[in-house]
Amino acid sequence: MHIKQMITYAIDFESYYDSECSITTLGPRGYFSHPQFDAYMVTVVGDDGFLYAGCPRQFDWSMLDDQIALSHNASFDESLYLYGVEVGWFSPCTPAEWHCTADMTAFLGLPRSLKNASAAVFGLEISKTTRDNMKGRQWNLMTDDFKKEVTEYAIKDSELCLRLWQELSDGWPQTERDISELNRKVGQRGIPIDTTLLKKNLEQIRTELFNAEQSIPWVGDSTPLSRKAFNNQCRAQGIVPPASLAAGNEEADKWFATFQEACPWARAVQNYRRINALLRKLEAFDNGTMPDGRYYGGLMYCGANPTARFSGSGGNLNLQNLPREEMFGVNFRHMIRPRDGYKLIVADLSQIEVRTLCWLTEDRKALDLIRESDDIYHAFGVLLGLHDPANGSLRDYDKQLRHKVKSIVLGCGYGMGATKFSAFSGLSMEEAEKAVKLYRERMPTVPKFWRSLDQNMATACAVSEPFELKLPSGRSLRYGKIKRMKEAGSVSRFRHIGKIVRNGQLRDFQLWGGILTENMSQGLARDIFSDMMLRVDAAGFPVILHVHDEMVCEVPEARAEEALAKILEIMHTPPTWIPDIPVAAEGHICDLYSK
Repeated sequence: MHIKQMITYAIDFESYYDSECSITTLGPRGYFSHPQFDAYMVTVVGDDGFLYAGCPRQFDWSMLDDQIALSHNASFDESLYLYGVEVGWFSPCTPAEWHCTADMTAFLGLPRSLKNASAAVFGLEISKTTRDNMKGRQWNLMTDDFKKEVTEYAIKDSELCLRLWQELSDGWPQTERDISELNRKVGQRGIPIDTTLLKKNLEQIRTELFNAEQSIPWVGDSTPLSRKAFNNQCRAQGIVPPASLAAGNEEADKWFATFQEACPWARAVQNYRRINALLRKLEAFDNGTMPDGRYYGGLMYCGANPTARFSGSGGNLNLQNLPREEMFGVNFRHMIRPRDGYKLIVADLSQIEVRTLCWLTEDRKALDLIRESDDIYHAFGVLLGLHDPANGSLRDYDKQLRHKVKSIVLGCGYGMGATKFSAFSGLSMEEAEKAVKLYRERMPTVPKFWRSLDQNMATACAVSEPFELKLPSGRSLRYGKIKRMKEAGSVSRFRHIGKIVRNGQLRDFQLWGGILTENMSQGLARDIFSDMMLRVDAAGFPVILHVHDEMVCEVPEARAEEALAKILEIMHTPPTWIPDIPVAAEGHICDLYSK
């Protein structure tokens, strides 16, 4: 029987945008539904030589049925196509697959943007000037010359998308393609929002902002956050201004504590900055929430390099970093509320990075204790010799000691020294030195693992080969060719420098065993969580949000108990490629999103 070869098509939309009509400001559906939005062009380039550049409403979308579709940022192009079908702009089609080449390049440790990926892979310098010049210009008002320029630019983008796929797709495994696709679906499903509470919170935070502004004496002459005006006000009162105003900065906190009575306006300035940031987040929620009561945003697949953990997708609202607690009368998480007749299931993996670290370092004693205990910090209290199991549960016996054990376990696994650990844990330097020493003595496989990674990196550097670290999932962490450089001011000390994507470009990054161990532990945790998320979704429990090691599903109320039990069963079962790691999860049913 002859099997017809699928054709691969690269698809790229061009659309109107300006400062207000923008996906960054409005989120995808807010942007698509804006009165000024116009998807005026689509370019489709096939690996069979096919080329289309023109109005997407006139394109024969049925050509894509049962074929492979590609976009460099499918979170935009696929979502726009699906929205267009929904509102009647485009005819429906069913590609066999729709892949994101931006996700593919990110997975491979390359820059995500088409411009920087093309430079890294093909050595091409791609200008985005045309795209910049398209801002605020409707297609029907463009000159013929500029229309030609836009068309050529769009065709080139589709050609490069297809070329990247042809060059790199063999290195992107099917499981990762599935994770990429599910992550897009999560964004396309939307998050249910209590719109009444959202409006109330907007009113609340605007009132808080107004009140803070009224407490700042120079408002009217300078902007509320003018540092020059702040310093002048301090000097006018005979006070030396602080070097930093950042909340959490030790010197700033001391300054505010000292002068809070003399300078009540100073706290208002600090609060104004925080309230204004909250307002921008609330406005992003409002802009991205559609008449169906759902917020449409997204999370970035392989957003953190080299661990491949998910990250926020830009704009003023990072779903990976919603405030946990109420701030200025607003609780962000409580705005996420299921639709009528449904419940939220919130489930997260328990201390997954601690478990992955023990697995990677082959600490069988620690793994056995973790398996036997229902409290991982009780297990480590025993392992570190800080708790006698004869005294019963550490959680019940000594909560303060348990907190100390937790700090040691979370802080010392990646090579943190006493000074940093003291700041991290709040312990005195003397206590911190003892804690670091204790951890390294009682967990000898961990520092041994740091040293082995250092040695592997040095070997790769010596033979001038790209340095990679293989995870049990089959995925590799990529660091490029390692450079060995002398430390400044030292004759005998050297450091190793690798290449990691930061801020969209491959950049030099100092590496050593501790940071490599952290990368591997976090990367493995991400792979385990992603595997579970695929299984949960495939079991019929749609994931609508995931944050680090936590996933949120929206299920019918009548199935909530069954769903929670099944989801936790899945999350207590490790992936087939790492069957011996002890995993655990916790979860609950709720009417509003809460930890």
